[in-house]
Amino acid sequence: MISSDFRAEARRKLAGKWGKGACIMLAFLLVTFVINFIIGLLPDSYEWLGQIIDIVINVPLSFGILYAFLKLYKDENVGAFDFFKLGFNNFGKSWSITFNIFLKMIVPAIVIIISYILIAVGISLYSTSLFVTYSTSAVNGYVFIAIIGFILLIASSIWATTKYYFYQLAFLISMENEDMSAEEAVTESQKAMTGKRASLFWLQLSFIGWAILGAISFGIGFLWIIPYVHCATIAFYKYAIGDSSNVEVQSIDDDSKTAE
Repeated sequence: MISSDFRAEARRKLAGKWGKGACIMLAFLLVTFVINFIIGLLPDSYEWLGQIIDIVINVPLSFGILYAFLKLYKDENVGAFDFFKLGFNNFGKSWSITFNIFLKMIVPAIVIIISYILIAVGISLYSTSLFVTYSTSAVNGYVFIAIIGFILLIASSIWATTKYYFYQLAFLISMENEDMSAEEAVTESQKAMTGKRASLFWLQLSFIGWAILGAISFGIGFLWIIPYVHCATIAFYKYAIGDSSNVEVQSIDDDSKTAE
């Protein structure tokens, strides 16, 4: 399947429900605004606490908004503010999945940190050499360290991104399999995404034009664009797990093929 298949399925599922999708997004933005406003009332000395609260809350909120759109996609009854209940009723599950993904990503994350250290050390030593006399070989060594750091950063970032794509369906899988553990959901996501990561990448990339449209509309357009993106992602999820009977297939894709 190609990106246009998933977008078409999303539009079909949203037919007659675009307004409800926009209302869910508006409610989500309202709740996040109120939460951020309350966090902003904390004294400057407690700014660290506000950042922790923000991180802790954002995970179940992200889970909840995706769950709400899954229900909308499946023609189930869902209210504008139900995402809040859906998220915090699954607070432990959302964080358990997130933690499991973090463990899967820890090695490439460490490599990225090392690459930043190499870049910082190389640039710092080179900057010092501009004011202090060093041998040419030493200066070249500092430049070499920075270059190695940049190369390592690019390589590790690509590695981390491609690896992360394995786990992007974990939330959705856990929503439809309530008895499944977080670790199992992450594992099933990896299985489902094998050979399909490029398809999801091209699907996400295909929304760039819509994102630009949302930006030039002063963000108002995102009330409809984000539900569209979520529903297209859910259509992809259905395809990835083998439940795409209602999606019109135009082509079979894998990691070696591009999509619209």
